[in-house]
This record gives sequence, structure tokens and C-alpha cells, in this order.
Amino acid sequence: MKKLVDFYKIHFRKKLFNKIVFIYSIITVLSLASLSAFVYTYQLNVQASKELELNNRILSNIGKYLDMRYATSQQIVQQIYRDESGTLLEDVYSFLRSDFAEYLDDRLEKYGDTGVRRRDIMSYLRLQLNNYPDIRMIALYSENKKFILLLTRDSQNYYEANGDLQSALKRYVVSDKSFTTVSNINSMTRQESIGNLIIDYDLSGMYGDYMVDWGGLKGYVAVVTPAGDVLFDSSSRYYGKTYPYLAKLSSSSDVQHFEEPSYTNVQVSNRFGYYVVGVIPKAEIAKSLVGLRNTLFLVTGICIAAAMILTRFTIVNFSRRTRAIMKALEKARNGDLSVRIPVEKEDELYEISDRFNHMCADLAEYIDRVYVSEIKQKQAELVAFQAQIKPHFLYNTLEAIRMRALSKKADDVGEMIYILSTLFRYSVKRDTIVALADEIEYCSLYLDLFRIRYANNFTYEIDVEPELMNIPVLKLSIQPLIENYIVHGLVMSRSDNRISIQAELRGRDLVIVLKDNGKGIEPQKREEIRRRLQGESAERSASIGLVNTHERIKICFGDRYGLELSDESRQGTVIIMKLPSGEQGGRLYA
Repeated sequence: MKKLVDFYKIHFRKKLFNKIVFIYSIITVLSLASLSAFVYTYQLNVQASKELELNNRILSNIGKYLDMRYATSQQIVQQIYRDESGTLLEDVYSFLRSDFAEYLDDRLEKYGDTGVRRRDIMSYLRLQLNNYPDIRMIALYSENKKFILLLTRDSQNYYEANGDLQSALKRYVVSDKSFTTVSNINSMTRQESIGNLIIDYDLSGMYGDYMVDWGGLKGYVAVVTPAGDVLFDSSSRYYGKTYPYLAKLSSSSDVQHFEEPSYTNVQVSNRFGYYVVGVIPKAEIAKSLVGLRNTLFLVTGICIAAAMILTRFTIVNFSRRTRAIMKALEKARNGDLSVRIPVEKEDELYEISDRFNHMCADLAEYIDRVYVSEIKQKQAELVAFQAQIKPHFLYNTLEAIRMRALSKKADDVGEMIYILSTLFRYSVKRDTIVALADEIEYCSLYLDLFRIRYANNFTYEIDVEPELMNIPVLKLSIQPLIENYIVHGLVMSRSDNRISIQAELRGRDLVIVLKDNGKGIEPQKREEIRRRLQGESAERSASIGLVNTHERIKICFGDRYGLELSDESRQGTVIIMKLPSGEQGGRLYA
């Protein structure tokens, strides 16, 4: 089992073309094998139909033969009754009612009286033996005298019959490969049976004119009596036996299990009630198609081999071209954009190769034209930045100015410089995600700065529960919203300007609400800002801070987060910020 697993890992798990070859091979083998099986099965059914048709014709001929022999027996008996002179029927009566010696004496006496030789039954029966070659034996049985006279072409025998007619038939008449007809001879005056005319036919006569197709017969045919006695069996297996499959002869199934699974035909002779049975073993029909089967095996094998070779050749060609593409991709991945894939005939791989080559050329040109120049520009900016005043020098300068303002009793100027220094320290931090507490502190300092500037014209309120202070938020995400109010919403002629910042949990989301009582936003402009926040408008807006903050939140935390404008208040503006309340942080940092 381990070897199979290893073989699969080496040759199939990461080998697409090997999988294709394997699957295609299975499909090819199954398809061709199914087609061959269908052709063979079709030919087998056709051959079986032909054999059944031939067998049925033979059985019909046998049935006709039996009916004709029955008609022959009836004709022989009727001619006795129809004799115009009446001497033949009289002779039959004399023969059956007398002993053989008495019969001969009676004939001599009548001959002496008339001098005319009368027609006798023995001459008549011998004539029938000559006229009908299929008659093996003719016999006369006497009910009164209990004797039987047997006539053949070569002999004449007279026997005392101690038993009944059936016993005499079994003892002296019935034999294999023959069938017997028994006709009553009745008295015309008393209407009683005085004897029987027995005719035994040799069934080998069926091989004559009625059996022209006998030589091509498969299986065997048999003639079976309703009692199961076998009158004829072309296979000679059941003579002298009771037919073992008598109970199956009344079944309507075409295929039954006799000696082996076989096709069967059964007809019933209308005259005798005999079963005429045709049995064709399926194995014999299959044996006749051995040549076709071997040919199909050979042709199928050749077709499978040819398909496999052609498939293998085609797949190897595709695999070679695919490996070339993979090698080129690996080189491009390692930074070698000069690599090119050789292009061959036009197909999907040609399209991939051609587009890859164009992509590498375009990338190389782009790098030469844009990326290199940007690197040079960044290097220049870095040099300029390094030449600028260092942050700690600016901090020290602001602190010196603050101390000078305090020494001159300008406390408000000193406080403003301190706040500005603190704001500057926070803004130059490299962190993108900060705790809510840090962002709230930055906002309160920013608001203090403007509160000092506008004296009694401006107040603010911050309402955030302590347990929310550690939730991570985007740095400088609330300050642009406050600045938007200071720039666009503050009314200098009023002394009750006010802005509030509230935070709460709604489910798994942190919701921050900024509410002011300023100028508010005109409906048309509000609708435009709302469309921009929903990404439905590409026009530029004056509220760049809102849109930029919204986009940064979406980039950092996902599309379901961001800003929205509320219609709760008819005066002022209400901005709702929705952030995740967990500690997962952002996906990308703005």
C-alpha cells in the first residue's frame, strides 16, 4: 500500500499531464471495450435470432410431418371403410373375430364357392407398406381373440396378446425413433370396437424433404409425449427415459436452464398433443462467434494501443511546452524580465506564451521608465528630508518658546504651544492602529487648542466608558471629522457652538458618534457626500476629510465598516463611525 501511495505522490499528485493521460486512458479503454462488447452482444443476439428462426422452422416441419403421418393413418383406415366391393371390410371383420387358422379356412371356403379371389386385409396392408416408405410396421389387434398381427416389409408375425392393447404395443410395436398411431376398427352394425389398426412410423423420415436445414441445426430437437416419453431425440440422450425438463416446456421464457443455459422453442402438435422441443445452448452460439470475438479483441487492443501512443505523444508535446512556460515564470519571479518563451503553433499555450513575453517586455520598460525614476526621486526626497530640522530640535524650540511665554505671563500662549507640541509628537508616531484612549486624548487636546483660540464661543463634550478605551482604532480617524466641523460648521457669531463625541458597543461593533449644532450640510451636498461614501460617485467633493477617512477605515477593517451621515438632527451634523470592537486589527494599514 505504501508503494502505491508513493507512486501516486511521485507520478500523479503534482503531475497534471499524467492525470490527463491516466483519465483519458481509462475513458478510451472503457469506450472501446464498451463498443466491442456492444458489437459482440449485438452479433450474438443476431446469431441467436437466426438460430431460433431456423430451429422454429425445423420444429414447424416436424409438426407438419407428424400431422401428415396422422392424416396418412386416417386415410388408410378410411379406405377400408370406403371399399366399394365391401369385401375388404368384411375380410377385416373375419380376421379380427376369428383365429388365424379359422380366418384362412373361411377365405378358402369363399374362394371355393365363388372361384374369385377376394381382397384381403394383409394384401392391402402390404400395399400401404410399399406406398409409404416412412411406415416401419403395420399391426392388427383383435379385442375378442387377443392377438396381434405384425407386418413389416420383410416379415409377418402373429402373436397371442395376453394383456391389453397398451401391453401389446409396448411389447411388440413401440421402439425408439418411431411414433405410433392407433385407429379403432368398429362394427358397422353394432357400433362397437372389434380391434385396432396400428401403424408405426420411423421418425428418421423427418430427415427427408422436411428437414432441408437439419445440417445447420445447433443444439437438439426432441418429440415428447404429454407423459414425458421421448419419441424422438436428435441428440440420442433421452431415449428410453422420461424427459427430465417436461415441467419447463409450458414456460413462456425464451432462455431456460436445461443441461445448461439455453434458448428454447416449444410447439405442440395439434393432432397428437406431442411437444416438439428445440433446445439451443447459449454456449454453442457463443462458440460460433469465437472468430468474431477474437477479431474484436485484436482490433480493440490495436485501437487502444494506437490511442494511447497518440495521446502520449500529444501530451508529451504539451508537457514540454508547459515546462518551458513554468521555467520562464520562475525566472521572471526571481527578477529576470529578459526571459522569453519560444512560441510555436497557435493555440492556448501560444496565447499564454505570447502574452507572457509582452508582459515581461512591458514590465521591463515600465521599470526602466517609471520605477527607476521614482527611486531617484525618493532618494532625492530622502536627502532633502535628512537636511530638514530634526523633530527633537523642533520639540526643544517649541519648549523654549513656551517657557518664554510663561515668563512673560502669557499663560494661554504657553498652553497652546504645549498642546501643539503634544499633537505634533502624536502625529509623527509610526503606529497606524492605536488604542481608543490615545485617539480620544489627541482629540481632546485638539479641541482644547481651538477652545483656547475661540474663548467663550466653543465647548465640547466627550462621553466614552473606560472599558472601551483599549479597543484598537485607526490613528487620526476622529480628528479629521472634528476639523471638518471647525472649518465648515463653526458659527463665530454664536456663543453656544458645541460638539460631542460618544462611543458605545452595538453587538460586536464599536460605534462612535460625533454630533454638533453647527451650520449643518445642505441637502444636495449631503446627498452627494452620501453617494461618495457609498462609492456611487467619482466626482470630487469639498469633504475630502470625510471620504478619505471612510476609505482608510474600509481598507483597514473591511467594507462593512466606515462612516455614514445621519438624518437624526435637523440642525447641525451627525456623523457615525463604525469599527470592529475586537482586537483583530486591520487587514491593510492606510
